[in-house]
Amino acid sequence: AVRRANAEGARVMCLPAMPFGNNVNFKDFPFACRIRVETLMAVVLDLVTFGREEGVRKFVLVNGHGGNDSTLAASTRQIFDRFQNEVFVGLCGPGAFGGEIYQKLFSDGSPHAGEYETSLMQFLAPEKMPAQAPAKSAMYTPTVPGLAEAKITWVRNWASLMPAACGGRPDLATPEKGEEFFEADVTGFSRFLVALSQAPWHSRFPYEAEGA
Repeated sequence: AVRRANAEGARVMCLPAMPFGNNVNFKDFPFACRIRVETLMAVVLDLVTFGREEGVRKFVLVNGHGGNDSTLAASTRQIFDRFQNEVFVGLCGPGAFGGEIYQKLFSDGSPHAGEYETSLMQFLAPEKMPAQAPAKSAMYTPTVPGLAEAKITWVRNWASLMPAACGGRPDLATPEKGEEFFEADVTGFSRFLVALSQAPWHSRFPYEAEGA
C-alpha cells in the first residue's frame, strides 16, 4: 500500500514491523514471546516523538495482532495528551479497507488461523503452508450471556478459547480468496494514504481549517 501510494504522489515512510506484542493470554503455549503493555506503549510513544522531532505530523499504526488492540488504543490517547494539535495518529488493522470483501468471502468468524488468515497465507506465502489442507479446529464460546454476544470486553485465555491455538474453518480457505481480499484491502489503504499525505496540515486537522 505504501509503495502504491508513493507511486501516486504520496510521501509515506514505512517503518519495519515489530516482531513482538502483548501475548500475555498465550502463556499456556510454550515460547509465546511477549512484551509488557507498558513496553509497547513506550515504544509507540518514542517512535512518534522521534517522528515529530523530524517534522512528521501524521502517523498510522497498523496492528496485525488482536492482543495489541487495547494497548495501542490507549497509546493514541497518551500521544494525544502529549502532542495535542501537533500530530495526528490513526490506528487500524491490516484488513481495515477490505470490510465489504471480507463479508463476501469469509464466514467462520475465527480470530486466529481460520478461513481468513489461512487464505491470506496461502496467497502471500504458500511455501510456508503445509501441503495438506488444515483441518477444522475447535473454538469455544463463553457460557455466560453477554460474554458470548461480545457485549463485554475481557482478556481471553487462548488455551481455553482454542486449545490447538488455531480455530475455525481453515479447510475452507483458498489462495484465490486471499488474493481477492488482499488486492481490495491494499487498494483501499493506498488511496487513504494518498489522501492523508496530501491533506494540508493545520491545527484542526483532520477537520476543516478554521474559517474554511
